[in-house]
Amino acid sequence: MDNSKDLLTKVALVERNIKPQGILLNDPESVAKTCQQDLITLATEIEKADNFIKANACSKLQIIVEQIKALKKQAENILTEADWNMKLHHVSCNFVKHPGHVYHLYQRETGQLYFSMISPEVSQL
Repeated sequence: MDNSKDLLTKVALVERNIKPQGILLNDPESVAKTCQQDLITLATEIEKADNFIKANACSKLQIIVEQIKALKKQAENILTEADWNMKLHHVSCNFVKHPGHVYHLYQRETGQLYFSMISPEVSQL
């Protein structure tokens, strides 16, 4: 079997123009001589380049995947915190809350949540 035809279809060679702009640059016969080993080497180098490009793209995509996972985790944390803050904001309270003060959250036997200024230690006295 003649593998050189298969190699020529796998390896894209530049079209030959023996007289670019009408000027003969080299002897077309000596320049056009290629051996099968040259084509094999060229095909091997192209395959290496393709593998490198694929690996490079995969590593960049992996970084993006990790960033997406981190953003997803941050979004989940924000939503959890917002949900908790919303629940706390709707808890029963018989006094005006002031920022920076400590309030204690209790739950009645009925399940109702309420705030108190009295700490558990003081309420047990």
